[in-house]
Amino acid sequence: MSKDTVENGVVVSIEYTLHVDGELLDSSEGQGPLHFLAGYGNIVPGLESEMMGMKIGDSKKVVVQPEDGYG
Repeated sequence: MSKDTVENGVVVSIEYTLHVDGELLDSSEGQGPLHFLAGYGNIVPGLESEMMGMKIGDSKKVVVQPEDGYG
C-alpha cells in the first residue's frame, strides 16, 4: 500500500467544487480539504472510483452519473 496513491485503506484529502446542472452547490474553498478513508463508501461511489490510482497533487474533473452517485 502506497500512501501517495489513492487506493483502499488510504486516508485521502481532496479539495472539491460540486456543480449540478451548471449551479454551484458545494465547495471546500475556504473550509479546507475533505478527508475520507478510501474504499469504504464514505463518499459518492462514482467520485471514489474515478479517484482510485490518483497520486498526490493530481487534479481531475469528474462527471458523476446519477446511478453512480446517491441516485
